[in-house]
Parts: sequence; C-alpha cells; structure tokens
Amino acid sequence: MELVTWKRVAGWRCRRCGKCCRDLDIMVTPEEERRLQKYGEVFERGKILTYLRKLNGKCIFLRGNTCTIYSERPMACVKYPFYFRLKGDAEAFFQGIYVYVDPSCPGLKITRCPVPNFEIAAIIYQLLKNEKLIIV
Repeated sequence: MELVTWKRVAGWRCRRCGKCCRDLDIMVTPEEERRLQKYGEVFERGKILTYLRKLNGKCIFLRGNTCTIYSERPMACVKYPFYFRLKGDAEAFFQGIYVYVDPSCPGLKITRCPVPNFEIAAIIYQLLKNEKLIIV
C-alpha cells in the first residue's frame, strides 16, 4: 500500500462504504481482544498479532456496509485511513510524529500540493489524544 502524507489531504469524510472492512486486515490489541471475545470466535491469530476474522473476504462484523460493533470497534478501525509512524518524511511531520493516509479511501480528497489543512489537523489531533493509539 502506497501511503501519502497528511498534508496532501484536502478533505476527508467517512462514507461508510465498507471498503476498509473488505481490503484491510484489522489488528486488535490484547485489550480489544478481551473486550470483543464476548462475540465468540471472531479472531485469527497471526505469528505475532491477532486480527479480526474475515468471512467471505470481509470483516466478520460487516453487514452490508454497516459495522455491527461501530461504537466499540478496534482502534485500527477508528484511525483509518490515518497511519502514525515514529519515522518518516518531513512533509508528514505532525507534533512529533509522522502521519500518512491511505489514498485508496474513497472519502479522501488528495491534492498534489502539500498544504496543511486545519480540518485534517484537527482530526489527527483528536486521534492523538486517544491513549490507546498505537504508533509504529
């Protein structure tokens, strides 16, 4: 997946299209695993990480284009299409970390010129306030 820097985002609004629920493997933290185990066998174990199981090529919790656990979805879902890194390009720098986006998200408007967008900066700031955010 080829990511672009947050400064190339002119706008973003989740369309609830479910594309991310079909295309991505959703990692869960140990805390999220404990919280979601009430739904039964909804996990797949990787060599190192745990993921939400997929059925018919999509997240087990996706019905149509609706997430059935939206209010308690994992942080990987909450932060999408944003990716947070400890290292990166100067253009991606934001308050001590590096922020990228997945340009394949249909809700994004990407621009060629890197210009900070205050609406996008506010979204990133809110995500960074979440103590459960994982930065790699």
